[in-house]
Amino acid sequence: MSSEHSPQREPPKDEPGHHNDHSKVDENCLQDQSSRMPLRKVLIVYFGIGLALVIAFMDQSAVSTATPVIANDLNASNTISWVGTAFFVGNCAFQLVYGRISDIFGRKNVLQAAILLLTVGNILCSVAQTPIQLYAFRAVSGIGGGGITNIAMVIVSDIVPLKERGKYQGFISAACSLGSAIGPFVGGGLASAGQWRWLFRVIAISAVVTAFAIHWIVPLKPVHGKMLPKIKMIDYLGILLSSSATIFLLVPISGGGSTFAWSSPLTIILLVLGVGCLASFVAVEAWLAKIPILPMRLFRMWTPTVVMALSFLLGMVYFGNMYYVPIYLQYVKGYSALVAGALMLAFTFPQAIWGVVAGFYVSKTNHYKHIITVGAILWTLGAGLQIYWSTDSSLGEIIGFLEISAVGVGFNLQTTLVAALATTKNEDRAVVTGGRNYARTMGAGFGLAAANAIYQQDVSRQLAAITALTSEQQSELSVSALGDLDALPADLQHLVRGAYAHGLRMVFIAFTAMSAACMLVGLLIKVSTSRS
Repeated sequence: MSSEHSPQREPPKDEPGHHNDHSKVDENCLQDQSSRMPLRKVLIVYFGIGLALVIAFMDQSAVSTATPVIANDLNASNTISWVGTAFFVGNCAFQLVYGRISDIFGRKNVLQAAILLLTVGNILCSVAQTPIQLYAFRAVSGIGGGGITNIAMVIVSDIVPLKERGKYQGFISAACSLGSAIGPFVGGGLASAGQWRWLFRVIAISAVVTAFAIHWIVPLKPVHGKMLPKIKMIDYLGILLSSSATIFLLVPISGGGSTFAWSSPLTIILLVLGVGCLASFVAVEAWLAKIPILPMRLFRMWTPTVVMALSFLLGMVYFGNMYYVPIYLQYVKGYSALVAGALMLAFTFPQAIWGVVAGFYVSKTNHYKHIITVGAILWTLGAGLQIYWSTDSSLGEIIGFLEISAVGVGFNLQTTLVAALATTKNEDRAVVTGGRNYARTMGAGFGLAAANAIYQQDVSRQLAAITALTSEQQSELSVSALGDLDALPADLQHLVRGAYAHGLRMVFIAFTAMSAACMLVGLLIKVSTSRS
């Protein structure tokens, strides 16, 4: 078995003849920020970054739960998926940037800057008057949220020895799941009370408090050196090309078939530009950048490459479910936003428990492939069972199927990062974390786009088949699924909910296929060796 997969041993050096001189670390600008601390200080740091992660994930799940109410209020049900898509476009576009920027300017400074961006984005969202304004401001929130998640995971790698990283990444998973569990109550409760704007304000206020807390309780190693040399070493061209490629690819993919036609000149032009920027980015990172935000040499290593692909697929399923399960609970089952948020706990809260279990298992046995494989199998099973959800599904069926998926999520979300970090060099901690998170978030954008296209087309077709509805009612129900539905007779309400259920069934079929692909890709990870 290859020693490449033993976290106790030194990761392999680049192969002779393949070293990229441009990726050498300039010691005057990049400094080792690892810091070994006693347990008490580690717990203090964890408390600080845990607060930040709770806020970031609460933001995502709260907005997802409140989305149907927001759509109804802004008359934007046919485009409301852009709330999620815009967030992930902003999140994804800057994922690669955060890792390397934190290498240059320090983890703590960049983490606080990310929290500030999340705060500004949510304040702007709270005053949005049109769907377009809301989507643009959610992109700003996404930029901040992505930085929080990214830097928090890098900090764990800085302060925790490699052999303990699995256990502590499990605690990171717990913080993420806690935020995801709290969010539906905040979003659902405020949305049900007709105060969805206050959900953004509550998150913004919480983020400000967290930023001040981090300033005082997170004593990370500072970076030294003059500012001008650091600024000069930033990979500006790489940042421009990577963010441009992300935007040019995700925007048409997200809007294709709904906002604008797939065959429209705008779609084609944006896709061509996206592919061109992506190819140029790879070339710049491989041959031009002095300190690349994503060193191409990482892709000559097997496990990091597989983890990137696996993370893309995981993002498609995980974030897609976070968005479409609340829609099922409200549109099909008729639950309020608050009740839907409470029921989402069956999916989010157990993830924390199983994430910690997975982390301890990996730290004790070093068998991260085992836990990833089992998680993918359970996730596929849970996603497949969701296909059978209908207007008549019992609460037990709904919660039971979500519980199965929750085990798979807990086993996979952070364990994949442990696998990637275990097989790369210490100096690459930040860029490996950023690359993995970029892949996962890019997958989220693609997954939401694909699911939205499937859902909108199928629901429109199902509503058109209900002859008792006028064409005006069909149009209104495709735009606003809450207020207009309640005005219909009971028998028509049941038919319309059935149309929504059929569209969601098609979405869950797609998610099952994606989960199965996760399982197959996970099998490509080489078996890790046990500790000597």
